[in-house]
This record gives sequence, structure tokens and C-alpha cells, in this order.
Amino acid sequence: MADVDPDFRVPFHCRQLAPWNIPGWDYSDIPELCVLPDSMSMEEQQALAEQHQVLQNTAASITASSSPEDVEQFERGLRQLALLWEDHYLPKFPGPFFRVRVADVRVVGGSWNTALMLYDEVLHSLRSPECASFSNFVSIVRSRAQGDAEQQALTNGNLRFFQPWKPARQHANPFSWPMLPPAAPDMLAAWRTSTTQRQYLNYNWVQTLQLDQDCMLTTRSMEALTKAGFVPSIVEFVQDSELKDPHDVVEALFDIEEAYAGIYGMKDKPELLTTENLKAVHTKLMRTLKVQIIDKNSGANARGNGNSTLYYVNAGCTRQTTQKTAVVRSNQYNLAFCPVERVDQQLDYICKMGRQYIARWRNPFATAAWLHVTFTRCHPFDDGNGRMARLISSIPLLRFGFPPLCITPTGRRVYYDSMNVAWDGDYQPMINCFVNCIRDAMTDVERIMS
Repeated sequence: MADVDPDFRVPFHCRQLAPWNIPGWDYSDIPELCVLPDSMSMEEQQALAEQHQVLQNTAASITASSSPEDVEQFERGLRQLALLWEDHYLPKFPGPFFRVRVADVRVVGGSWNTALMLYDEVLHSLRSPECASFSNFVSIVRSRAQGDAEQQALTNGNLRFFQPWKPARQHANPFSWPMLPPAAPDMLAAWRTSTTQRQYLNYNWVQTLQLDQDCMLTTRSMEALTKAGFVPSIVEFVQDSELKDPHDVVEALFDIEEAYAGIYGMKDKPELLTTENLKAVHTKLMRTLKVQIIDKNSGANARGNGNSTLYYVNAGCTRQTTQKTAVVRSNQYNLAFCPVERVDQQLDYICKMGRQYIARWRNPFATAAWLHVTFTRCHPFDDGNGRMARLISSIPLLRFGFPPLCITPTGRRVYYDSMNVAWDGDYQPMINCFVNCIRDAMTDVERIMS
């Protein structure tokens, strides 16, 4: 991914973040897309210019014999630049210059539909007579976005599903489970008197990253992060970890912390559980991991083999906007999720009923199970749905004074099996899973801190 193209002429850009292979992309003759915004200060312009120069110098120095560490450093710089364009520069300078660059990253990362939205905004704002070729380029993107959506529908439309999708309205409500689990009172008493609540949260966020297989840490590192908090110097990976950058792991852990803060207030104000607020929480959750560089052969993050590609996750956008079809395919069975055209309506319904159950139902574990199964089977976002489901399921638990839900990798099989049973209308295995996993997590934190 570190190839250097001497004919790449667009300033303040990187070939690796550009869809340069699509006809008409080269907008080097369009001033609005090549000249930094007038509102940028000289210091900001100089900082951006220096960052680009460092990236280009690094790219020029990488060869087939370069070490994996050198390639990873370059690709880390690419990710950081892409994130800066979207999270820092675009909100501050919302004109076409940064808008088109964010759109470029999305196309390279496979998100055609949300890129097209930005390209259309850019195209309508241009006044330069030289923009005819760019207009043709946007037309090609539009065609490919439509083709991408049609191909997804065709590919998944012929699958046979172990569990077809069903609307949230058809799932069992939590009223059949009125009583708290027998272990709940002792768990609540232990949590209220615990002196390791902060460490439990640290432990929880670390386990969340490991459960979703974004990273695999050594036991020593996991325990150190639980004790001391999130510091890059104590992050240690096992060999097969997908994430390999300690700073990325720390930033991703802080993202989970911020997302948790976003749902924490909903325990006292369930009316805050809305689709728009969940989009905002998802934006926080995916802030760091929305741009990744993936090895095309193994699926792991780039190890410097030169065969990697950029992967983009739309943070804060539902699949109805991104037009991404979602299914789980495995050797054992296929699971269907909500059709893209019904995602927003379903998420609105889940929030509506969730507000009522959180505010009124006396068994928070049953409410948590309902929220979890309906949200995961809606699968409203391109990625991060499991993390979001566990955060949302924590709201009723927090309202009753319990710890937030924590699922560890060792409990993955029971957790997934309980979701399949919950789909059939029996929440008891999922309730048992939640209780056991929280209790085991509390015990493990006490062991680590002793």
C-alpha cells in the first residue's frame, strides 16, 4: 500500500487514500479542491503541509525489503491523516476541499453510498469551469454505488437462513420474567460496597475489544490495563492480534469509555434513548476504529506484507443510509438481519419500547435481554453492533444499581448460544448468561486487584 506514483498531482493528498483508478478522479485543475481554505491559519496550513511531506517521504523510502514496523508506521500515518480530515478539519472547514478528501477515503474504504453524498455536495458547490471531468467521476461513483447495493442483495438473497429476520414487535417482551435472578441481590450488595468499580470498567472495556476480536492481549497486559488504566506502554499483544498499535488500542478503549458516558445518563432519563442519540454514541464508539488498514489475505491488520487495503466504517450512520446488507454466514448456519429499508423504523421502535421497559419493568435483566436480542438482530450499523448492544443492555442494569454488562471471551460461546435461544422467545438463558458473566468479571477484578 506504500507505492509512490510520480504522476499523482493532487496537492495535500495521498495516493493511498485516493480512488485514483476511477476515471475522472484527478481534480488537480479545480482550485476549490486543491487550494487550502482561506480560513485556515498559516500555522494550520504549515502543520498539514508538513504532515503530508512526512507521509510522502516515508512512502518513497519503503521498498519490498522494508521492515513490517516501517510499513506499519507509514500506514498508521495514513490512518491518522484520514481521521484528521474527517474529525478535525471537515467540521472546522466544511467546504469542498476537505469534504472531497473524506469522500475519497470512504470510496477507497468501500463505502460508496456515504461517499456519494459528499461528492454530490462538493459537485453542487463548485463554480470552476474545469469541473466537467469531476462531474463524470461522480456519475461513475453513483453507478458503482448502485451496483454495490444490487450485488449485495443478489449475493445474500439466495441464502437459506437458520433464523430468518423478524421485526422487534414479534420478539417476546420481558414481562414473562418478572423476578430478579436469585444471585442478583448478592451481586447488587457486592457492587455497592466495591472499591474496584473503576477497575471493573477498565476490565470491561478491555474484554469488549477482545470479545470482538479487534485485539488479543497478553494476560499480563490485560491485568495491567485493569489496574493502572489505559497507557500505551503496558499494551502487549499476542501474535495473532488484529490490532498491533498500542496507541490505537488505548484510543479505542477511551472511545468505549466515551460511548459509555453517552448512555450512562439514560439510566435516569430513559427518554434519552432515541435513534439520534444512539447514532451519536456510535460515532464516539467508532471514532478510532472507523478507519483501518486490513491485510487482504488474512483479514488481520497490516503486518507490512504490502498486500493491505483500507477499510472504512461509517460511524453514526445506520445501514439504511449506507445501504449495506447484513448477514452472518458460517459453516454451521446463516443469520439474517433487518433489511436496509426498514432499519431506521425498527431502531425507532426498539428505542420507543426500550424507554417504556427501562422506566417501568421490575426485572432489569429481562429488559436487558430484550434490548440485546432486538438490537443485535436489527443490526443497525455497519460495525460495532455487539459493543453497542452491550452498552444499551446496560442501561436497565445501571438504573437498578447493577454494574454494566461485561462479557468476556471465555463466555463467548454461551453468550452467542443464549442469543439464538432468545430469538426463539426464551430469555432465561441470556439472563443467566448476563448474571454469570457479570459475577465472574467482578470476581476476576477482585483477584487482579488483590
